[in-house]
Amino acid sequence: MKKLLFIFAFLFYITAFTQNHKGEMILSVAVSPYPTTTNNEDDFGALGLASFEFFVSNKVSLSGSFFTSNNTLIKDNSGVTIHSYGFIPSIHYYFVNKEKWNVFAQAGYGFGFEDQTQGYIENSALTVYNIGPGAHYKIGEKLYLKLLLPYFNARNITLNVDAADGIAVFLGFGFKL
Repeated sequence: MKKLLFIFAFLFYITAFTQNHKGEMILSVAVSPYPTTTNNEDDFGALGLASFEFFVSNKVSLSGSFFTSNNTLIKDNSGVTIHSYGFIPSIHYYFVNKEKWNVFAQAGYGFGFEDQTQGYIENSALTVYNIGPGAHYKIGEKLYLKLLLPYFNARNITLNVDAADGIAVFLGFGFKL
């Protein structure tokens, strides 16, 4: 009887206090500010991520994120617009996996392209990697607030320059399918 009670209590604990389970999926969108300086003029735009995440275990997930950016979405002083697009596959490891919130580390590497309009259009290839922490906080039955703080590097391999380099702050929402 004690063994059965222990098994029941353990199963209750697992289902009541863990958020993510093997086989679950989350769709999410997040945005980050994107300030740039071109020709000594400051611009301000946004980076956007749309992600699909699949849990291969309760603590590990794989995701694919499509990203886009526009450096002049809010403020355009330089007259130089930079658009980028691409895809970053990532792996996530969940250190804390509770019902209301979780904390994870992620690492990813992907590819994309960048268009710069400076009186002409130049298409350039990008390599992109990110590594850093993130968290989800449950605000509804299947809705989560998402925070990502990755070190983000986008390298323009056509021009051999960094297109973006530093810590990005992404805020958004996730929906568990």
